[in-house]
Amino acid sequence: MNWKLIFSRDSLHLWIVSFLVIAGGSVFVWGRGQLVPETYGEQGPYRAAALEKLASKPSVLVSDSVCLKCHADVGEERAESLHKAVSCNHCHGLGREHVVQAQKAAKTPGLTIDSAKEWDGNFMTHIDLFITQDRATCLVCHESMVGMPEGFKQINVAEHLEDMGAEEVKGRDVCFECHMGHDTAP
Repeated sequence: MNWKLIFSRDSLHLWIVSFLVIAGGSVFVWGRGQLVPETYGEQGPYRAAALEKLASKPSVLVSDSVCLKCHADVGEERAESLHKAVSCNHCHGLGREHVVQAQKAAKTPGLTIDSAKEWDGNFMTHIDLFITQDRATCLVCHESMVGMPEGFKQINVAEHLEDMGAEEVKGRDVCFECHMGHDTAP
């Protein structure tokens, strides 16, 4: 092996490239070690400690059982209804602030609880608790569409409203001329 040829002026460019590749690789390995959390990869392609952190946070969803503590009459009304499987928050929003106020009011007599607001028609609304008598909420599930189970009650909106003799066919609350919200019987 000719050492003069290996370290000659003509091979200098190869040494520079080799140095840059080794230095770049070293920086990459060091940087990855600094940026990747300790528990990453222990239980799959995510940070295992994230599970504990998420589990320690309070749930953002209010379950029906929380709602029915105060609204037992609605639970009884829905018990035999086809809507018994529909979650309260589907038609009324998350209600987190409402639940917190109700819990405070239970401890402090005379404390008022904000009433539900009218729905703004936006499915991504930021209203905490709302009352909706809007055909849009009904049609999310009941408008005829491909892929719904065969036994599920679906309607062709125009035909159904005409058959039922709806007064205000384009009205937001047209479904509630015949149907109640909790009890599906007309």
